[in-house]
Amino acid sequence: MIGAMRRLPAVCWAALAAALWSCTRGAAPREPTAPAAASRGDPALARVGDVDILRSDVAIQMRATHQTERQALDQLIRFELLARAAAASISPSDPDVRAATDAMLVQRLIERDLEPHLTKADIPDDVLRGVYERAQKVFVHPRLVEVAMLNVYTGARMKPEPRAKAAAVARALDAQLRRSPRHTVDEFESIALDPAWKERKVQYSRVWQAIDDPFPAAVGREVQRLRQPGDITPLITADTGFHVALYIDERPPENISFADARDRLRDQIYERWRTARFLEFAQAAAGAHSIEAYPEHLTGQ
Repeated sequence: MIGAMRRLPAVCWAALAAALWSCTRGAAPREPTAPAAASRGDPALARVGDVDILRSDVAIQMRATHQTERQALDQLIRFELLARAAAASISPSDPDVRAATDAMLVQRLIERDLEPHLTKADIPDDVLRGVYERAQKVFVHPRLVEVAMLNVYTGARMKPEPRAKAAAVARALDAQLRRSPRHTVDEFESIALDPAWKERKVQYSRVWQAIDDPFPAAVGREVQRLRQPGDITPLITADTGFHVALYIDERPPENISFADARDRLRDQIYERWRTARFLEFAQAAAGAHSIEAYPEHLTGQ
C-alpha cells in the first residue's frame, strides 16, 4: 500500500496520508516491533513511528524519481512525517482525502488484479495471428516500389466523350513532364496543386505498388520497371484511368512467417491491446453497480 501511495502525485500525499492514518486514530500507540516485511534481503533503512521504510521502498522511489539512494530515503522519511502532520490537521471526511483514498484503492486494485496479466507475453496467439492475417501484405509480398503518381481517373463505365477529354488532359500532362529535365516528388506535388491542372482533375497519390495492388496490373508492370530516383513511367492507360508514376523507393520481396513476425506484432499492438483490456476490466468491475447519468446538468463547455 505504501508503494502504491508513493506513486501518486505529490499534491495528493498529505491528504491521502491523513486518510490512511485515520485507520489507527484513537487506538493506543503500538510499541515498536520488528517489522514482518523486513528481511535480511530487504532490511528496514529507517523507521518513522511504527512505519518501516524498506530497501525495496527506496529502490522503487529511486526508479520513479531518478534520485540517489540517500535522496530517495530522505524523501520517504519526509513523506511519513507529513503523513502524521496531515493526520493531525485534516479530517478523514475531507473530500480531498476521500478522493485520494479512492484513487489509491483503484491503483491498488489495478496493480493486484490487472497489471500482472498485462505483459506482452500475455497477448494470446489467436489475437496476434488475427493481426498477422489482416496485415499479411506487410509480411508477405513481392518487390514493392514506392511511387508518386499523377492520375487522371476515368473508371470502366465512363462514356466515350468524357473519356476522350480525360485522355487529352493526360497527354498534355505527359507532354509537360517530358519537357522537364529532372523529375522529383516536389514537381509532381506542385503540378497537382496548380489550379490549372486541378481544374482539369489531375490528382496526386503516393503508394507502394506491387504487380496488381493497389493499382491494376497495367500500372504495376510499368512501375516494376523503375529502378532509381527520377525514373518515371510512360503515360499508362488502365481501367482506373491515365497515370504517370515516379520512382521514390523500394522494398525487396519478403515472406515473413507468423512465427517470425510474432515478436514484432507484440511490440506493435501492445499499447492498444493493453488499453482494450483495461476498458474491459473497468466495464466488468462496473457491471455489478447501478449507474445513473444526468446529462441535462452538463454546462456544455
